[in-house]
Amino acid sequence: MAKRDRIDWLLTAIDAVEDLVQPKLDARRRQRDGAPDGEQDQELQICMEELRVAAEELTSLRDRLAIERQRYAELFDFAPEAYLETDARWNIREANRAAVELFHCPYDYLVGKPLVVFIAEEDRKAFRASLSALQQDGRSGSVDWSATLQSRAGDTVPVLIRASAAHDANGGVTGARCLIRPSAPQNGVAPLSADAPRESG
Repeated sequence: MAKRDRIDWLLTAIDAVEDLVQPKLDARRRQRDGAPDGEQDQELQICMEELRVAAEELTSLRDRLAIERQRYAELFDFAPEAYLETDARWNIREANRAAVELFHCPYDYLVGKPLVVFIAEEDRKAFRASLSALQQDGRSGSVDWSATLQSRAGDTVPVLIRASAAHDANGGVTGARCLIRPSAPQNGVAPLSADAPRESG
């Protein structure tokens, strides 16, 4: 469960507790007709106030997370280089604008497709081997390899791919994050080099 989803779940639970307890407290006050709250009711009221404070803090955290997520999405989408994120079956889950341009196909067509279908036939065996190596040794960092992209129209572009594994909370590989650059510079973007710094896994 994502952090934002956990926060929403906790807020829902707090609302449910408040909806259950507060009416009962109010009814008991009416029955006492102005008499002071008993010790148990006072403790319950304190707990309700603490829950309200926690709900306010959780709401603030959720809003901050939404802002950070939007900031990340903008940085990802407008990055000058092609970035992809895949799921554990190597289907494309996210792609930025540079990737859409490099792959020469619309975003809606790109997302959901297996990454391998955009690799030239002669490179697919080596491509799958590289992905398998990434999955088996995802903690060690990134994996670099060369391949040839092939668009729906049949156009080909030699590229260098740098991929690092994405992990879940238990350390399992959930997919890959890929940086893809043409082997030859295009539009002022330099190719990856053997000396370029690697992204940590």
